[in-house]
Amino acid sequence: MADIATGSCLCGAIRYRVEGRLRDVWQCHCRRCQKVTGNFMAATGALLGDVTFDAGATLTWYSPDDDPNVAYGFCNRCGSSLLWRVVDQGDDPPRISICAGTLDAAPSLHTTAIWFADDAAPHTPLDPTIERSTDR
Repeated sequence: MADIATGSCLCGAIRYRVEGRLRDVWQCHCRRCQKVTGNFMAATGALLGDVTFDAGATLTWYSPDDDPNVAYGFCNRCGSSLLWRVVDQGDDPPRISICAGTLDAAPSLHTTAIWFADDAAPHTPLDPTIERSTDR
């Protein structure tokens, strides 16, 4: 039997289900993730085929002009950041990153990596026991 996780945006207009394995959480402290989330991205991930939307009419994708191969999914009703993906993943199986805070429950997930650690905001302490990189 597959693992099942559920999640939603703040207003509930977007509800999703993941039937499969969730990757541990990775934090990204790059400037773009700071702007998209309001602090930093903390995301788990799954195979795109394992994610279904029970409700998703308000899901909107945004791709920055300087990197159209990246897309951020948010609710156009409440503004919740929910998803992140690389549009063209080449020959790799399509994956999607899921903002960990939108999951209803994920007690077994742990943060295992911190990206762009040097760009972390001064008000955001980083756990010294987690592997860091200065880029992705």
